[in-house]
Amino acid sequence: MDATSGGDGRDDDDDDDDPIIIGRETRRAGAMLASGRVSEAREILFSSAFEDAHGREALPFAALALRAETRFEDGASAGEDALGALYALCIDMVRREWACDEVVVEEWRRRSRAVGLAMASRMMRKGDARAALAWLDALARSAPSDPSYRSAAGRAHLMMGDLEGARLCFESAEALTLALGSAASEAQKLDVSRDRGEYLLAGARFREAKDTFDALLAKSQDATTMVNAAVAAVYNGDLDTSRALLERSLLEAKPGDVTPSAVKNLNSIYELTARVPSEAKHAMGVWVKSLATSDFDASCLAH
Repeated sequence: MDATSGGDGRDDDDDDDDPIIIGRETRRAGAMLASGRVSEAREILFSSAFEDAHGREALPFAALALRAETRFEDGASAGEDALGALYALCIDMVRREWACDEVVVEEWRRRSRAVGLAMASRMMRKGDARAALAWLDALARSAPSDPSYRSAAGRAHLMMGDLEGARLCFESAEALTLALGSAASEAQKLDVSRDRGEYLLAGARFREAKDTFDALLAKSQDATTMVNAAVAAVYNGDLDTSRALLERSLLEAKPGDVTPSAVKNLNSIYELTARVPSEAKHAMGVWVKSLATSDFDASCLAH
């Protein structure tokens, strides 16, 4: 062992490079997750280098967040436990840094809200709107001027069939967005229109909902807006437009968002609009499988 070596047999220079390597590999794992390559991302995030850095409390927050996200591959409970532990870490860091550095404290507050929103989104995806609301209400109290949490809470109320609760949340979100004035982001302004469209759709005001989503599509081509516009088109008797929008929504979706429910919706529209539904659905099945992740449940294509 020479003078440049540490007591554990590793070169001191290697220690200096660790944060750079971990940061680079974290970004690579994030790109893999974004493209649906979950297994490859996990190999990086739980490699010996990352485990060693985690043991030394040297992993950056981005790596911790990605590790928590991948735990959902082990089941919903494992993923929720991982996100819960990450949220607890954020809160602990806020308390630990309270009297030290307000900038650092605010950064950990921001991280705690990001983790809380991720948890709420997971609850929504598995259909537990009440659990999602508990998280969203806490987030709204921690950031009372941010309209996004009121907007998300409105969608949770819609999921429970509570139109009045949704209306109150959406109106609050709109008022907060207007109060921001020129500081309101384009995304926040679009959320106001999206909320209005979803409320109209849930209230069976289909013509108004279609008009709202048509106007929104001129500004935003995200998958969720296209699905909602497709539903509104069905209820207005425009099946061809609905099918085209659902196809586009799958093309625009992230790999993990090509869900069985989305495919079943498209299946139904194909059956209604195709002259030979079985042939059309076969072609659609081949196409959907080319878009989805490797663990996609293809049995939904049979329905």
